[in-house]
Amino acid sequence: MTNSTLSRLGELANLFFKLGVIGFGGPVVHIAMIEDEVVKRRQWLTREHFLDLLGATNLIPGPNSTEMAIHNCNQRFFMAIGLVFSQSR
Repeated sequence: MTNSTLSRLGELANLFFKLGVIGFGGPVVHIAMIEDEVVKRRQWLTREHFLDLLGATNLIPGPNSTEMAIHNCNQRFFMAIGLVFSQSR
């Protein structure tokens, strides 16, 4: 992996560790915190895309905030993997 990919993974790990430590109040609060960090502060996703992911999350049984974290990490990580493969050619 390249340094930029490792940097992105480290950034994701730090963000979701922070949210896990300071988050209190259940899935609704976690989702609001994820939206604030991912959409407003870091601008990794647009609000519309975040809401699409939230809608998909509500269709899947299980803890919504955990699923939102997984969706957001997949969006960020797979973009990084795509950059690695595109530069290796």
